[in-house]
Formats: sequence, C-alpha cells, structure tokens
Amino acid sequence: MEQLFQYVCQHAEYAHLIFFGLLLLAGLNVPISEDIILLSGGAIASLCIPDKILFLYLWIYFGVIISGWEAYWLGRILGPKLYDISWLNKFVTPERIDLLHSYYERFGIFTFIIGRFIPGGVRNALILSCGLGKMPFWKFALRDALAAFISTSLIYTLGFKFAENYELIVNYFKRYNIIIIGLVIFIGSIVYYSIRNKK
Repeated sequence: MEQLFQYVCQHAEYAHLIFFGLLLLAGLNVPISEDIILLSGGAIASLCIPDKILFLYLWIYFGVIISGWEAYWLGRILGPKLYDISWLNKFVTPERIDLLHSYYERFGIFTFIIGRFIPGGVRNALILSCGLGKMPFWKFALRDALAAFISTSLIYTLGFKFAENYELIVNYFKRYNIIIIGLVIFIGSIVYYSIRNKK
C-alpha cells in the first residue's frame, strides 16, 4: 500500500487517471477497494497536489459513478448467467440478490446510502442486483449518484484530513469497518424512521 501511495504521489499529475482507471476495474468486480482509493485520493490531494483537491475529487466521484454503471449493466445484460461466473458467484448468489431486492422495495434510497459504505463485495452485489432486478436505469442512476456523493465526500475528506497519518487511518478503516457500517446503519435507520413518522 505504501509503495502504491508513493508511486501515485510521484506521478501526481496522473493521479486522477490512475484512480479513475482503478475504479473502472472495480466496477467489473476486480477486487480493488473503493474505500482505499477514496482514502488514498484524499491523502494524495492533501500531501501531493493541494492545488487540485476538487479536480481530483470530481475524477474519483465520476469514476465511482461509472463503476456503478458498469456493475448495473453487467447485472442487466448477463442476468442469471452471473451466477455461473466463478469470480462473481462467491458474493453474487440468488439468495443475496433476493435479499437486496427486498431491501430496495422496503427502504428505497437508504439501501443505496448504507450499501455504499459496505465493502467486501456487498456494494457491487447491491448494484448488480439492481441490474438483475431490472430496476429502471434512471432510477438506479439518481439513487446511486446521491448515495455515492455522500460516501465519496465523507471518505475522501477523511483521507484528506488525516493524510499525515494515512497508513494508520487505512488500518483503522479496515479494522473497524464493521463499527463504521453499524454506525451508518444506525444513523440511517433513525433518519428513515423519523422521515416515515412525519408522513
């Protein structure tokens, strides 16, 4: 991780293209951590290219969006054939897809917001299930754009603010991801139920 960080920092003028390319690979379910890219992007912006903070963020944000579109269309075009692809069927199972689909029906946009913070293949399974379930693309794109904006802003800012302790924050992020997920679900549930009770 340290070597990758150093490499990107030394070639900072291409950082936006490097991160964008990695995110496109992640959309095709290549095991690349979106969270680590976001944390790294924030840290690179802080330490190596402080004059291009917004520029780098926008490239990363749109990389996340297009990555999501790739996963959506994989699910939409391939459909149930996805279950037969060995590098996908570890986390894309009919049971998981059905479960995620029921969450969409019940919680709507909050499924996207919470799902954007859950790594380990769950995020991509969530997006693939939108394609598999034939959710209208415009509906998926709008929901995912908002959810991606929330998650990318928070994680990128975290990387930016704690850039001096980059390795430490990445280790904490990996170790305490389950706590972070729990907090996001807890806060999301409070917001969801308070909005629902007002109606």
